Amino acid sequence: MKKIFFFMLVLAFNFWESPTIQAQDSNQNATLRFSLITCDAGEDIYTIWGHTAIRVVDSMNQTDIVYNYGSFDFNTPNFIAKFVKGNLLYFISADTYQNFLYEYQYFGRDVHEQVLNISQDEKIKWYQALQTNMVGDNRFYLYNFIKDNCTTRIKDGIFKHATLNDSLLGVPNFREQVVTPTYTAGQPWIGLGIDLLLGAVSDRKPTAFEEAFLPTLLYNRVANNPDLVIKTQHIQYQMKPNAKASSPIYVLIAFLIVYILAANWNARPAIVLSKAIDIILLIAFGIGGLLVLYMSQFSMHTACHENYNLLWLHPFYLIALITYFVSRKWTGYLGWTFFSIIIVFMLGNYFIPQHFSKEVIAVISLALVLSIRLIKRGKDARFQ
Repeated sequence: MKKIFFFMLVLAFNFWESPTIQAQDSNQNATLRFSLITCDAGEDIYTIWGHTAIRVVDSMNQTDIVYNYGSFDFNTPNFIAKFVKGNLLYFISADTYQNFLYEYQYFGRDVHEQVLNISQDEKIKWYQALQTNMVGDNRFYLYNFIKDNCTTRIKDGIFKHATLNDSLLGVPNFREQVVTPTYTAGQPWIGLGIDLLLGAVSDRKPTAFEEAFLPTLLYNRVANNPDLVIKTQHIQYQMKPNAKASSPIYVLIAFLIVYILAANWNARPAIVLSKAIDIILLIAFGIGGLLVLYMSQFSMHTACHENYNLLWLHPFYLIALITYFVSRKWTGYLGWTFFSIIIVFMLGNYFIPQHFSKEVIAVISLALVLSIRLIKRGKDARFQ
């Protein structure tokens, strides 16, 4: 009887405990693992700043998915016009982790993973939010380079579902973080173009919430929170050294010197060369002025707003191009106008809430020499 009683007691105990054990196993199987994925820069213009994605491992359903907010469709009608306007729709996409890695392995771009220490409840909430983002029109959003991009979307999720300390990165402004990677990637002329298009909005110091708006910045901000990172691992695919940082400043200075020498040399070849440079600059500054005007006044790219470059880089150069061949007198008037504005602009540079790099100053110097050339052309008309 004692043996029977003991056997029944053990059986009852196991029966009573089994639901708890099963529940624990179920919870363990349902565990989600979130990782911040940061990818190194590539060679294409849209990969210069690197990439950010979020990896979610669902052990219960045995899935390993990477969610990517940086997707866009090159086949979108009027793709370039929409991109310039700032109303090109980006969208979230999802793929298996292995497929995600294949692309970066192919292009030789290193991948860095930071496994995040987030509570299970917050993981579930974030996972549900990602699933909601994948449904219908929820997938799409208007891309904004400094406020709403593939990195900021994931940064928003981290700030919402995790706790970060106040260890700031010390980012002085948006402009420096946007322009510098183009030089590092060996595309200095792209960097100069972006520098000219960015307005005073980009020179504002970001807040603690805004500063991690690019992949490397978010990676560093998370790394500065050791309690948030369970582990970090690096997958190296890069087979070639990074391109050295370069700048177009020396080319611009050389071009400026040649322009000044040709403009002050009376030899026939120098006169032809200086006139050719006049025309080239009038066309380049006129078209560049149209782009600056559109991006600063009509585009939805807020980073390009309040652009004071518009004072010296404007579409009126195209009018001067016409008068250059039609009326020397009016060419001189326009030259005086351009010259006066540039001088006032340069003298008041200290009070303008916008940073002008040495490369941009070199281009402004070219515009100043051009305006002097236009003035001289107007004066020459009086002696003919």
